Amino acid sequence: MKKIILSALILILILLTLICIVGFRQEIMAGEPLAFLRAPGETAVTAESSATPLPTAAPSPTPTPPPIEEDPAQNAQLAWEALFSYPSHEAPVRVLALFTKAGSPGDTLYRQMLAQGKLMKKGVYYADGDGETKAWADEALAAVPVGLLDSIYAETPALALAAYEALREADRNDCVEVICAGITEEVTAAMREDHFSMGAAAGVYENELRVVYAEEFMAKE
Repeated sequence: MKKIILSALILILILLTLICIVGFRQEIMAGEPLAFLRAPGETAVTAESSATPLPTAAPSPTPTPPPIEEDPAQNAQLAWEALFSYPSHEAPVRVLALFTKAGSPGDTLYRQMLAQGKLMKKGVYYADGDGETKAWADEALAAVPVGLLDSIYAETPALALAAYEALREADRNDCVEVICAGITEEVTAAMREDHFSMGAAAGVYENELRVVYAEEFMAKE
């Protein structure tokens, strides 16, 4: 009888041992600490809940393009191109031209186009030797009859603004506009004020080398 009871106890112990081993194996496979190692009240932690979230990469800021430097030669080239196209003129274009000095970038292109028959000279001003700009422009406009002038080229914003003032005061009824090589706030303000007289300007605008036309400001207002 004692052997039977002992055998039964041994069998029960074996079964309990097997049950514990199976339970431990399931916890180990689930990534949980064994039940007998957890502190009282501590819940089982699964592999999913214990995983450390990966940091989210911050978006890279868009690099700011470096500022474009003014190039008088490029400004002059673009301004002369604008003079032929705004508004469209047939060659030779009858023009008053204002330059800083003889041999400047704008003057060099002017002489080339004169030789090619693309321009007709109506008056030339050089700031280093022809006196006050506004006074010269007043006299030059008075000397050219209405209908015999197409455009005014100015190599710098300062020259353009002086020609612009003279053109507005002359109150001509022909379609003559100032084309400026270079862009400043004063030039764009003149475009807003009178788009017929200050027609276009070429240079760096909003960090882009381009021609700005007075009509652009009309559309924004």
